[in-house]
Amino acid sequence: MQYSVQKIDKAVIIMLEGKLLNEQQTAGVRNRIITELLDQQKKFIFDLKGIEFVNSTCLNFLVSAKNKISEHSGEVVLCNVSEQLKKLLSMTRLESFFNVANRTADAILILNYSPR
Repeated sequence: MQYSVQKIDKAVIIMLEGKLLNEQQTAGVRNRIITELLDQQKKFIFDLKGIEFVNSTCLNFLVSAKNKISEHSGEVVLCNVSEQLKKLLSMTRLESFFNVANRTADAILILNYSPR
């Protein structure tokens, strides 16, 4: 798995690409999230357009990242979510745990209109 980061309208956009198959692959992005939180960033978007395969490791990463961000009073929106991940979120009853947007622009709007 690879990732890249950009910032738009006070939101940190983390674009994930490839296959997320094990926890070791997430170390870099986890460290980046912590760095951004220490820099007082509160709004995060996970752009999942480039994710090729979704499994429990991917789901665990997203849940733990959201929990870490929430601990710092931050917010997370997922965007460009594949049908496979939507089904997985539904089967695990996590669809209400995440804010989901169709596109990055929609995710930015959700974060900009949130009370935080």
